[in-house]
Parts: sequence; structure tokens; C-alpha cells
Amino acid sequence: MRSTSLMTTGIAVLAALAGALPASAQTMMPPTRITDAQVFGFLQSLPPESARSLGALVNGLLADTLGHMRMAERRVATRADTKRAAAAVRTMRSNLARYKDVSVAEQDGYALFLPWLKEQAVYHYNNMQNAGAARGAFDASKPTSLLYRGKPDGTKVLIGAMYTAPATSTPDELDARLPLGIAHWHEHVNFCAMSPYVAMAGMQAGDTSIFSKWLAVETQDACTAAGGMFIPQLFGWMTHVNAFAGDKASTIWGSHGRDQMHMHHAH
Repeated sequence: MRSTSLMTTGIAVLAALAGALPASAQTMMPPTRITDAQVFGFLQSLPPESARSLGALVNGLLADTLGHMRMAERRVATRADTKRAAAAVRTMRSNLARYKDVSVAEQDGYALFLPWLKEQAVYHYNNMQNAGAARGAFDASKPTSLLYRGKPDGTKVLIGAMYTAPATSTPDELDARLPLGIAHWHEHVNFCAMSPYVAMAGMQAGDTSIFSKWLAVETQDACTAAGGMFIPQLFGWMTHVNAFAGDKASTIWGSHGRDQMHMHHAH
């Protein structure tokens, strides 16, 4: 019974990663839509055993080098932008320094994302109350996530924070939160939901490569041809600000040499 339950849960989460969840474990009928909360909830609730088969897939999905990452438009930073960005960093360092102690972050409502995945390049500790407030306004002292890197001894070092904005935000609205000439706003897009029946067959055959193949689908035409359901966007806009990782602008805001910031990569 335990293995069957684990398999069903794994299928549900993998389908969620690709953009679809079974309507129920009994019927395995695909839904007509999926909410971000459903995806988040399933990812959070996976048992530790899932790390063996799903760890590489999830870490790959979190990477910023896949085609499922879309960057916001870039603008030329003005002097006012530089001042505004610097003010945000000062606010972060003043208000978030206490979270260098992870236990303090947990006491204040930050919870580890993907607790079952022990090896992560960047650990996100999410605060759902802050995430809700961020839908209405930006507050540098109340990020959606705190960001940590792991050390060989198992401890975690605070490097910065992730801020979010609604998926419907315009470039001007993103710029008003953190300037597009400095911050690297991004979103996760273009997923293709496989049929739960295909997922079931892959799990039963022990073929985890099937999920990588579906994650490789990045266009609506290709998804339709494969018989999947196209999901244009998961979650909203996000940006990382590594205010505690160093003082260089390239460290705090990400590399300006290309339109990716390598935000999830270990240094």
C-alpha cells in the first residue's frame, strides 16, 4: 500500500511539474486547469523517498538554463534606478540580517521549499503571508523567499531573498518594484502536461526519462502534437537579490553579460 501511494503521489507531482494534476488518484482523469497552489502543495508534500527518482528532475526545473525560463525586458539603468536599487539592498541588510540564523526565519513563518530534496544549489524558505502581500505591493523588508546556500557541514548561509509580483504585471509595474535596468525579473513558462496515463506507464516501467522528454516540450504546437495540455505560465514574476552574498553589483543582482542570471547555480 505504501509503494502504491508513493507511486500515485509521484505521478501527481510529476504531472504538476509538467503542468497537469490528476483529478483524483482513482480516475486519473486530467483536469481542465491547474492552480499554482496545487502545484506548490504537491511539491511540498512529497515524501523523502521521492528525492531518489525526482531530485535531478526538480533541480533541473529550478535551473535558469531551461527553455521554461523567460526573462523580463531589459532597460538601461538610470541614476535614479541605481539609487532605488541601493536603497532596497540597504533595507534588506537592515531588516533581514537576523535571518542568517535559519531557526529565526522559521520562527517568523519562513518554511523550506521542497524539504524532501536535501541537495539544492539554492534553498528557498518561503513565507506565504509575504507572498500574498506581494501581490499588492513591494516591500524589500518582506520577501516572498529567503535564499540560502548549503555548506559541506550541513549548515545554511543566507545569501539573499526572492521577490515576487503578479503574473499579470506589466514591465512598468515590475520596474516600479525593482528597476528592470538592474534586477533580473523572470517567470516560468511553456509547460506541457502529459496525460496521467502516460505518467503511470512511465512510472510502472521505471522510465523516469519520459518526464524529461515532456519537460523538453516548450511550444504549444509541439505540446498539442504530443497530445498534452499546454500551460503558458506557472507562478508569477520573480527576482533574486543576493544582498548578503557580496558587494559587487554582479553578485547582488546577477551577471549583466547575458540575459540569464545563473540564480540557482552553485558558485
